[in-house]
Amino acid sequence: MTINLKEKFNEAISSAHALNDDGTTTLLHKTPWVRILLEQHHDDGDTNRIEVEVSLPEDCSCDKTDSSLMFDEFADHINYLKKLREHGFDLCIIQDGCILSASKSIHKTPEDNLFRALSPP
Repeated sequence: MTINLKEKFNEAISSAHALNDDGTTTLLHKTPWVRILLEQHHDDGDTNRIEVEVSLPEDCSCDKTDSSLMFDEFADHINYLKKLREHGFDLCIIQDGCILSASKSIHKTPEDNLFRALSPP
C-alpha cells in the first residue's frame, strides 16, 4: 500500500492557512492499527505537531489460532514506533495503556525520509 503522506500534509497545511484557523486537527492516514494526525496551532508561531496513535484494532475478535498473528502484528507496530523515536518523536502511553503514541513538533515541511518513516507497517 502506497500512501502519499507528504502530499496530504501539504494539503492540510494549505487548507488551514486558507481558512485562517487558529488550530486544526487533520487525519492524514488511518489503518486498523494506526492513526496519523496533524495538529496545527497558528497562534503559537505556526507550530505543527504530527501525532501517531497505535492501538489494537477495534474488531480484535480473534481466536487462539489468530492470537499468534496479532502478537506478530503488535510487535511490528511497536518497532514502527521505535523507528519514529529515531526520527525525533516522543513516545508515550495514553488512556491506561490502550493507546501508544508518538509525537513530534515541527516548524516546516519535514524531509522525505520522515514521511517514509511515518508509513505504517
